[in-house]
Amino acid sequence: MNITEIIENILRQQGWGIYDKQTPIQRLNLQGEAPLFKVNEVEFKYLEAEIENNTKEEEWKQPNSKKSSNSDGSQENI
Repeated sequence: MNITEIIENILRQQGWGIYDKQTPIQRLNLQGEAPLFKVNEVEFKYLEAEIENNTKEEEWKQPNSKKSSNSDGSQENI
């Protein structure tokens, strides 16, 4: 299970969402009635793309990091 799947599962299980902080709500005008407001929620696919881009950048910054297996089965960076 990768980090994006873990985050998605937590958000769904808790009933949490992610919203656009710059414009958190959107005004919906209704003819002849008081306006309604809608939360500008960020779709999970955009969060997932950002996580993947950032993890790829981190991997690119450290291309020479290798792992060595110890006799006890644990791994350490060389």
